[in-house]
Amino acid sequence: MKVRVRCFTGMRLYAPGGKGDFELEIEEGGRVEELLIQLGLPADARPFIAVNGLRAERDKRLSDGATVVLFTTSEGG
Repeated sequence: MKVRVRCFTGMRLYAPGGKGDFELEIEEGGRVEELLIQLGLPADARPFIAVNGLRAERDKRLSDGATVVLFTTSEGG
């Protein structure tokens, strides 16, 4: 399934090609944690995570077409 990912400033380090807005293919029923691993975030990274406009935790299950927003907590929130 595909999800849209939007990475802001500090999180762009982990975005493919440094793009802030991209689509990512993940396994059906995947969780935010798996998306973060796929992007290569260190295990101790603590980004602010929102899914479809709502704050989310790493164990949040994603659905096809979901929008995931990531940014470092020092950037806002």
